[in-house]
Amino acid sequence: MGGVPLPVRYVQATLRLTDGTEFREWTAWVGFAPVPMLWPLLGFAGFLQFFSASFLGDREEVELNVNSLYPGT
Repeated sequence: MGGVPLPVRYVQATLRLTDGTEFREWTAWVGFAPVPMLWPLLGFAGFLQFFSASFLGDREEVELNVNSLYPGT
């Protein structure tokens, strides 16, 4: 991030994503860096790899649909 090496600590965590109606839950490795961040940074490995994403720029929204790699039920 920003071209500066940072120490990162990893922990296995349960991630949950919901829209208030349905939810998805899975276990992933999560990295924590010693820098202040306003928002979590969700990357491909352990998160976006399980979803097909549509970015709706004019509405400032992202639509996620579960894909065949999702490890949950």
